[in-house]
Amino acid sequence: MFCDYMNKEIKRFDIGSVAKMFFFIGLIMGLIAGIIFAIAFVIAGAFGPQFYPEVYSSIPPNTGALVALSGILAFPILYAILGTISGIIFAGFYNIIARAVGGIKAEFIE
Repeated sequence: MFCDYMNKEIKRFDIGSVAKMFFFIGLIMGLIAGIIFAIAFVIAGAFGPQFYPEVYSSIPPNTGALVALSGILAFPILYAILGTISGIIFAGFYNIIARAVGGIKAEFIE
């Protein structure tokens, strides 16, 4: 079957929609990073006192769980904020540069 290809160029990005997309990507990545962080601190809290009793003697019990919980809460918020800021910066720079040198060209099937 014959496919007709069209060449299109992305001249500019809507800064709000890029920021919204980067916000949700950052939120998801932050949640993943927070879960990994939490798992590491729960493991460290569970097995650390057995291997390093002198270090853990001054740390209150359940500190690993509290740090893990704060990581699960803080990482998505931080990543979402930083993702939104970087999305705004990316879209702004792209729009300025695309105006000067041309945008990204893509080929689509009609």
